[in-house]
Amino acid sequence: MSYLARKFFHLLFLPLVWFIYRMRKTGLERVPRTGGVLLLCNHVSYIDSFIMYFACPRRLRFVFLEKYSKMKAIGWFLHLFGGIPIRPEHAREALMRTVDALKAGDAVCLFPEGALTRLGVTMEFKRGFEIIVRKAACEVVPVYMDGLWGSIFSYERDRYFKKWPKRPNCPLQIAFGHPIPPEKASLEAVRTAMWEMSGEAFAKRRDFDRPLECATIRALKHHPKQTLFAEYSRGGAREWTRAATLGLATSMARRWMNHPPENGDRIGILLPPGPMSSAINLGLFLAGKTPVNLPFTIDQRETEALAHGISPLGIRTVITSRAFMPHLMDFWQGDEGAFIDLKAVITPPGSVMALFERIRAFLEPAWLTCWRLDLNRRDPDREAVGLVTSPGDAPLFLTSRELFQNARSVVAANFVQEDDVIFNEEFLSSPEGLILGCWAPLLGKGRSVCRSFSQRTEFEPLEQSILEQGVTLVTGSAAFFRQVTHALGVRSLKYGILFGPANQWEIEDWEETMDLPLARAWSFHGRVVTMSRPDPNTGEGALHQSQKGRDPKSVGRLLPGLAAKVEASGIAVKFSPEGGWVRGPGDAEISEEGFVYIRNSDLA
Repeated sequence: MSYLARKFFHLLFLPLVWFIYRMRKTGLERVPRTGGVLLLCNHVSYIDSFIMYFACPRRLRFVFLEKYSKMKAIGWFLHLFGGIPIRPEHAREALMRTVDALKAGDAVCLFPEGALTRLGVTMEFKRGFEIIVRKAACEVVPVYMDGLWGSIFSYERDRYFKKWPKRPNCPLQIAFGHPIPPEKASLEAVRTAMWEMSGEAFAKRRDFDRPLECATIRALKHHPKQTLFAEYSRGGAREWTRAATLGLATSMARRWMNHPPENGDRIGILLPPGPMSSAINLGLFLAGKTPVNLPFTIDQRETEALAHGISPLGIRTVITSRAFMPHLMDFWQGDEGAFIDLKAVITPPGSVMALFERIRAFLEPAWLTCWRLDLNRRDPDREAVGLVTSPGDAPLFLTSRELFQNARSVVAANFVQEDDVIFNEEFLSSPEGLILGCWAPLLGKGRSVCRSFSQRTEFEPLEQSILEQGVTLVTGSAAFFRQVTHALGVRSLKYGILFGPANQWEIEDWEETMDLPLARAWSFHGRVVTMSRPDPNTGEGALHQSQKGRDPKSVGRLLPGLAAKVEASGIAVKFSPEGGWVRGPGDAEISEEGFVYIRNSDLA
């Protein structure tokens, strides 16, 4: 009878699951077809068991907390498929029942986190599975489900269930890892393997099926009248709508498509961060050029170091402000290149082309814009952007796919949401400035807010911009937060995000001064790698198991789609399934809770 009930359930719900979740599965051939095997999966939502049942090529039994058997929504399902209940006060008994099922040749699924994540990233693993594997002598298959964080069954938007879906379907990507022998199935090995599967699943997102250029056009046309960038100066606020930014960028792209090709089509940008820098980055990118963001400086020694550092790149054109050209001419010979004033880069507002592009930004369908600019055939692995983080540093180049994936990974968890309003004044030559100040707003529904360069040390425009724009997140380095000497008493603010070296005692002082919690983050090799946030234990989260969102000594947890491990030489990071491990800073550690600690990231 149970067999018929399971078949009926399969036939009844499978079409609905495929319609809503449109699962993409990878690595199915890695799951052993016979014998006992323990599948360890990340735990995101209340329907993880349902999804695993339909995704796995074998019939699964699930290990679950006994209290869930009393929930009508899922209790019947767990009993129907031979679930193994666990009571914390009788944990040994439940472990032995799981061991017996594995020895009998069953495939058992267990969620080693023991609770649903309320941060959207993998949380602390409980060590109970190590005992099960050792006693059952079975292989372990790590599994990662990507995409469920956006469903109504997850804690996305800081609540379960009580929210409207953002879209009619919720595409999922599920990656099954290679079996791990029982003698090697330690907590660290399994967690690293699951992070690697995170990268494999994340790379299968449907977003990445189209070029970044086309995705950007579609995103900007989705809410054309919505503010995208806001900059505050002595004269007040200047707002750029999504349509106005797109019109400006496409008119610029049309002009630069006809620009004589250069070595690698690399164009330097030496400007302070702000809407104009972001629009120029977008315009050059749409034109098929590679914008190389240079750290803005007028210091003679730094300028000289910057010039020598990028001379091998073959950059012959630098977009900057006319006011700073005399400082640059001393180090770049006039016959070797050209300095272009930013005002000359932008098509004059009164020109016919600019007028037509602004109108098209409102009225033209996204597919027509992509066809007109020939964006559909762009290579996703072409060089998209360059970063020189500080004068004298070696440049970093990201492909279009790498840039796209990092922008998506930043908003794929509960650290930064798509509709957040971000106050950010970091240079676009830094990963955090490029992603949070430019590409995350371009691809989302939120906006980026800043002060003009001349107002960077003034508190009044900072407070005014946060209040008028409804800023939710304030981001910056230690140098930025040191400048804030008053409380930021704005109700819309959730917390601040601190990049770069910091001292936990200074952080406490800044939090007290601003009356705002601070969470740390870390960027490396041209990407934002880790982030954190205040503990998600308030509101509805207070009814569930306590979770830790930050540690002042840690730079945070890994973003979705990234993997990390600690080696003798320090921490290593893996950015894509095809790429290798990139060696990072030494003297690093990853705790059992998943926090990344980099010892030399703390200020003395």
